[in-house]
Formats: sequence, structure tokens, C-alpha cells
Amino acid sequence: MNEEKHTAGESFRFQVNLGGMLDILSNHLYKSPDVFLRELLQNGADAITLRQKRQPGWTGGRITVSLEPGKRMVFRDNGAGLDREEIHRFLAVIGQSSKTLLEADGTMPEDYIGRFGIGLLSCFMVSDSIVIETQPAAGGQAHVWTGYPDGTYTLEPVEVGLAGTAVTLTAKKGAEGYFYRKAVERLVRYYGLALPVPVRLAGEEEPMNRVPGDFSSLSRGRLLDFGSRLFDEEFLDVIPISTPHLSGAAFVLPYRTDPSAKGGHRIYLKQMLLTEQGDTLMPPWAFFLRCFLNTRGLRPTASREDFYEDAALDTAREEFAGAVRDYLERLSQEEPERLRQLVEVHSQAIKSMAVWDDGLFRLFIDYLTFETSEGSLTGRGLKRAGAGTWVGSVPRFQQLKPVFLAQGRLLVCTGYVYDEELVTKMARYFSLPFSPLGEDEMDLVLEDPSLEEKQKAFDLLRMADRVLAPMDCQGEARRFLPSDLPALYTLNENSRFLRQMEAAQGMGSFFSDALSSMLSGSGAQVLGTLYLNLNNRLVRELMTAGDRERVESAIELLYVQALLAGGHPLRGGELRLMNQAIMALVAGGES
Repeated sequence: MNEEKHTAGESFRFQVNLGGMLDILSNHLYKSPDVFLRELLQNGADAITLRQKRQPGWTGGRITVSLEPGKRMVFRDNGAGLDREEIHRFLAVIGQSSKTLLEADGTMPEDYIGRFGIGLLSCFMVSDSIVIETQPAAGGQAHVWTGYPDGTYTLEPVEVGLAGTAVTLTAKKGAEGYFYRKAVERLVRYYGLALPVPVRLAGEEEPMNRVPGDFSSLSRGRLLDFGSRLFDEEFLDVIPISTPHLSGAAFVLPYRTDPSAKGGHRIYLKQMLLTEQGDTLMPPWAFFLRCFLNTRGLRPTASREDFYEDAALDTAREEFAGAVRDYLERLSQEEPERLRQLVEVHSQAIKSMAVWDDGLFRLFIDYLTFETSEGSLTGRGLKRAGAGTWVGSVPRFQQLKPVFLAQGRLLVCTGYVYDEELVTKMARYFSLPFSPLGEDEMDLVLEDPSLEEKQKAFDLLRMADRVLAPMDCQGEARRFLPSDLPALYTLNENSRFLRQMEAAQGMGSFFSDALSSMLSGSGAQVLGTLYLNLNNRLVRELMTAGDRERVESAIELLYVQALLAGGHPLRGGELRLMNQAIMALVAGGES
């Protein structure tokens, strides 16, 4: 039906505002005017590559930059050049690139950098005109093409000149800084450091871009020296990268880094800088690395500032991870001490890698450390322990640590990022009897007293229930080690969030009204249990003490002490309770 409508009605062609289109492309597609030199570099390199394909054996490719400081720049390559027909096809049609038409199937040749045919327009960010003098290397008439931001251009023949193309830019107001030697050197080294084509300033022999050709043949010392000069950093180690899609090196930072830290890389597409971020290429655990990578077979976005998400990029990610994993595995076999140092500095990054990758898990688990009731233990130490219990709360671990230590049982703290995933993975991989601390686990930690002991503690427990009822807590009598720990407070997981809310309400949070509404529906309930230790001398004395007020004050203090020991947030009423209990004990002592 839509097709019938189209054929039945009049046909019209879109009207394109060329000036507006050029403004969008040149001023809004790119993040910075810096990219104009990147576009010139990759166009020049591609022109040289094309000439090499047309003239097998020709190896004289070069790029030269001439400067009239602060005023004018001439960017010259001795590549293939353009004839009159090519000038009209490729310089005057936005989105038409000579490189995309070289393959019959429309795919981009592997050895060309550019693709979209819009990069030259970035020159309008620094110049009000683009003058291109081009001479086909194969012979024929030379021409001068001059383009303007309003979408117009002129074309005229000139006398035969040097083979290749020269682009002349005249600095517009505000862009003069890009037309000085220092700025040009900086941008050439930044964008074109890895280019195989030498880029020189006119009259000078030393190229501005120089980089090792084959990283795989370089020694560790030379790679580290290169990384130090490139990133201005003394690295801990270096990992050579050589895969079908990637070549270069990953440098290991000598200090701990934040997992949220991004960037700082030099990632190239066919030897032209594409991005410093690497978010699309790098796995999330690679934040402890600074990479110099040249990529092949990947597609850039239209702005050429990132990679296009496709299957090739997925493969490249896997290749990078595999190269890092293979290197570290060789290190574990040949230089285990160096691997231990690396893991020690970057334990968090390594843990995240081990969670993500089974191969890395098996490689690193013996070196990774965990907080336990017996101090810091490596994965190898945990395997030797044979059995253990883990708890996912740091405060609860701190509270139970002395209990497990006194009982000769292993408690592992998994309240830190990645630790619980790794401990559970260990239990699964190595068939270790490790399990999480459950509510029923307390029966193993806390010994149930005899019937006689329960009877003796009955009055104390009833008093504890009355004292603790306003705190949504109940008292229980148990025996546990160490004996110098008088009380232990436990809060079931379902109640933990509610207690935090109540603490926030008591501290005058601006959420107070909302919290009051939520808490009003919770009703009276037992949030926690205060376990009184019958092995403790103070608790035994409280069982026979005759001064009820002092016993109640002591229970209040034991409750607050147990809360603090367990890292639980104190509500306003509990702070008042502690002060009142102290005052009561002081007053009792004076009487």
C-alpha cells in the first residue's frame, strides 16, 4: 500500500543545506579540533598504502609538514594522488570515500585506516578553506581543489608537480595555536606514533613518530623503557600482546588503582590512534594496566574515536584476556616470586579476574589472600585448613572472630568485594567443606547449657527480657569461648535493614517521616538476641547478685557493648541507655 502511494504521487528530492551539514560534521561530530591532524595523517598514510598496492616494490612513502608559524600549514604526502574524476567523486561528495570502493563486496580493505569520507571536513575547525593540490602518481594532469565551509568548491588544473597530495590550511581566528611546531609535534606523536610512514617537519631528517616495529622481539627491559617514555611511568611489569587482532604491550602499574579508573591507554586502529579510554575493548578487570595496542580487523565509529560493537570486537576482547592469562601462567611456572609481587599489589583486580575467568581462578587462587579468624590466609592456606565457615558481614565477622578462634574453628570474612564469590568457587572446585554461617550455625558456636544452668539463669534472663524489650531484643544463656567475652549480639538478616532504618530515624535523618511510616507497620518484634556467656565470671556473678537496679544497668551496658563489638548502628535510645546505665552504676557504687 505504501509502495502504491509512492508511485502514484509526485517524487521530490531532499534539499540539503550543505553549509549546515558541514558545520555539524566539522564542529559537532568530533570532540576537539585536534582531530584535524589525525585525519590528515590517516589520509596521507592511506594514499601511500594505495600507491604501494599500485606500484609493487615502491617503498619511498613519506609525509612532510611545512609551517608558517601561527598562520599556515602545508601537509604533503607522496602517495597515489587523485585525478580529476576522483576529485569530483571523493572530495565533493560527503560520505564517499575512495577506500570503501576498492573492494567489490563493499568491505573496507584491511590495510586502510579511513572509511567514511568525512574526515577532511574536520579541517574546517581550524581553517576557513581547504586547498588541495594533487598529482596522480601514475601520471596525468595535476589539479588544485579549494573547498569552503558554505559547501562550494573550485577546481583548476595546474602544472605537473610532485606526485601525491598537499593540503594547505590557513589558520582562522582562535586556531593559530595549532600552527606552531610544538603543537604539530605533540599531535603527530599522539595520533601517529605507531604509523609505519615517517612524518617529518620540512627540512629535518628525524621523524616525529618512532615506535618499535615488532614488540614480540623486544626484551622485557626495552619494553619497560618504551612504556616509561610513552606513559611517563615506571611500571612493575609488561605483558607482550600478539594476537590476530592485537599487537603491542600491556604495562602493569606499580601501585593499587581504583576499579573505576578509566583511560590512560594508547589504542590504535591500523596504527592510527583511536582512543585512550579502551572501555569497549578492555575487560572490566584491566584497570591495573596501561596498554599500547594496535588493532586490526575492527571497525571504527563515524567519529573514529571508538570501536563499533560487533563480533570482531568480542573476539578481540577474548584475545586480549587470553594473552594476559597466558603470560601470567608462564610467570607462575618460571618466575613465581614476580607473580606473587604482582598479585600483592593488584589483589583486587586479580580477584575480579579470577571471578570472571576460570583459568585465571585456578592460576591465582593460591596467591590471593583472605581475612580469617586465624589472620590473613592465602587460598593455599584455606585449602590446607580443609574446612571452614564464611560470613558475609565484616562487623559480624569481627564479633565472631574471637569465638571461632577460641574454639579452634576457621571463620572466613567474605564481606569484601569478590571474596564470597571466590570462597564459594573454591568450595566447588576443590570439594572443600566450606559453608556460609547460617542461623543454625549459632548452635555449633554457642553451647546449650544444662537444665540446672538454665534454672540458675532463669531470673537473669527474665530480667534481661524486660530490660531489652524496648530494644526489640531478647536474652538467651549459652556457653561459648572465649570466656572473657561476656555477651554476644546477633541480628537475623531479615531484621538488619529494619535496624538500619531505625538508626537513621533516631539520628534525625531527613527521611525520618518516611521511615516512621514504614516502621509503624512493622509492629513489635524481636530483632535480635543477646547471648549471655555462662563461662564469663561477670555473667555468673550477675546471676546471684541481689541488687536488681545494678543488674539491670549491667545488662544494659552488656547490650550496648555487644552492639559496638558487632559494628551495629546505635539508635538514639541505645545511646541514652548506655549513659543511664553508667550513671546508675556510678550512683550505686557511691551509696
